Amino acid sequence: MAVDGDAQVSNSSVASAQSLPKSVFKNVKTMTAQTVVEGDLNLFQKAAQFLREVQAELRKVTWPNRKQTAGSTFVVIIMVFIVAAFLGLVDITLSKLVQLVLA
Repeated sequence: MAVDGDAQVSNSSVASAQSLPKSVFKNVKTMTAQTVVEGDLNLFQKAAQFLREVQAELRKVTWPNRKQTAGSTFVVIIMVFIVAAFLGLVDITLSKLVQLVLA
């Protein structure tokens, strides 16, 4: 029975909601609270909060040293040349094959 605009709830939906773990409801309450708090922030406060969070995440990053960076760069350059040679060979082979078929 609806009272003061409340939605009617069947017994089956109440029973299925009772079988859910309590953590589901805790997460829903937390998300709702965060949404309400974020909704009250203006654009500049949101931008400042975002930049603070970015700075905090960048502190957690483990940056490679100079030797690791040089090694990775060398591997990438070598792989580029290998792939370029392979694709060039495939291109030449397919163009010769097409010339034979069309000639």
